Amino acid sequence: MSADEQARREEFERRQKIESAAYHDMITLVGRAAQASSLVELHLRQLMTALLDSKYAELVAAGLSASDLIETCTVLLKVNKEINDDQRTEGLALLSGLRDLLNARNHLVHGIIATMRGDTDSGETAPEPVIQTMALVSKRRKPDTLLTITKDEAEKTIEDLRERGTGILQWLGATLPAQLRRNQVTS
Repeated sequence: MSADEQARREEFERRQKIESAAYHDMITLVGRAAQASSLVELHLRQLMTALLDSKYAELVAAGLSASDLIETCTVLLKVNKEINDDQRTEGLALLSGLRDLLNARNHLVHGIIATMRGDTDSGETAPEPVIQTMALVSKRRKPDTLLTITKDEAEKTIEDLRERGTGILQWLGATLPAQLRRNQVTS
């Protein structure tokens, strides 16, 4: 094998290692996003249970989608007489934009992870591969849309999910501690 062929082979192997490592990094981010959103859903169920203030609230909240939990909690926050206006505003702010954040999570978790070799402005192939999640978003009666999610965007989504989940739990503990501890009828 000539020196040029050997150099090309080594470069190919180097790129393969980089792509493999980047792919595994994105897979890890997908798992972290799924975990963070699971905690958000848990805290939304706890919020709904506390806001309903019934020993049957956990049964009512069981199995609801995140979207339904957000909608129900929003309504309950607006009408709850046990919280003051500042608490209500803070609780509603925690729910504001949460659907969009969970949609970003869905695109990441359900997307296709792909290696991209983009072109530079000069038309040359980029020196290093870029790993992104390609999310094919399918909406009823609309053609599929291709979205890309970079590693930085994925990390931001995870951070935002964690902050939101923690915020909901902290709000609950500070605002409705007795309702949060209420015994529930679960069977």
